[in-house]
Amino acid sequence: MKKLSAILPLKTKGRHYSDNIARCDILFSSLRYFSSPDIFDCFAIIVPDDEFNDVQHYAQAWADFPLKIINENDYFSIFKEFSQRHQIRGWHRQQIIKLSAPAFIENEYFIVFDPDCFATQHFTYDSLIIDAKALTHYEPRSREEKFWCASSLLLKLSPHLERNGMWWTPAILSRSLCLNLQTQLEKIYNTDWRRVLLSRYTLDWTEYTLYWLNAEKENLLEKYHISAPSGYKTLHVSKSVWFAHDIKKWDSKKCFSNDGKGIFAVIQSNTHISPRYVYKILSQYFPIHLQPYKKKSDFFLKIAEFYSAITRRFLKLLHRL
Repeated sequence: MKKLSAILPLKTKGRHYSDNIARCDILFSSLRYFSSPDIFDCFAIIVPDDEFNDVQHYAQAWADFPLKIINENDYFSIFKEFSQRHQIRGWHRQQIIKLSAPAFIENEYFIVFDPDCFATQHFTYDSLIIDAKALTHYEPRSREEKFWCASSLLLKLSPHLERNGMWWTPAILSRSLCLNLQTQLEKIYNTDWRRVLLSRYTLDWTEYTLYWLNAEKENLLEKYHISAPSGYKTLHVSKSVWFAHDIKKWDSKKCFSNDGKGIFAVIQSNTHISPRYVYKILSQYFPIHLQPYKKKSDFFLKIAEFYSAITRRFLKLLHRL
């Protein structure tokens, strides 16, 4: 049976992360209903050291999947080199984890999840990997111009904003293309590729824009990626919930109907829409079990994260000047 891997960076402390266990319950419930745990060869969940034991406990509810719970310390000791809080953005941290997937998965293709993703349509391996290529959702690069420009600056390439590029999580990446990107960054900067990215924390590079621009330069996109052919569903629904005000007009029936055209949707966690509210909407379409969990919300941690964000913005301004 053909299989792919999956990767899920997970945090349960700080900012909008304290409800991520419930979001994972929704994600795994959707994957059970619309597909099967057997589609995955490995489902890697990567967590910070101080959250590792808690996540191991909660992950028992998802144990029908081939889980591999990974402590960040085992693969990302390099994070400790950047000891000032403002130097490691949580957003960039998880992106580096995603690009590091070849270190702990073996399949050529792996699907990247965040806790706020969920399936909306039935799918199989052959729905996601078509003619040995990864199903890919395309959007105009001009929608996220700053990310494409920042990544092109790092790679010393043109951003080609007039073209389309791959969209956000969930996304399916190639192990070979990730390794190629790592090699290219190390060739350009003559140091560990992760150190290159971590030290550029004032730039708004993203994992997907780096991955795509490099693969484009290498003329490898058509070998590893494909848009949905006629008769296939797209990777994303036509509209997810990226902002809190979107939830009121989000057409869930359209996403889950028999003629729905997209396999996955997102109700973004930083909207602070509660998992209970999401549960009320989604449980009419598939069974969801929410386990009890202890929220890891720390006032002082939120203050520290706010300080970090302000510091980075100031440094970004200096960089532009």
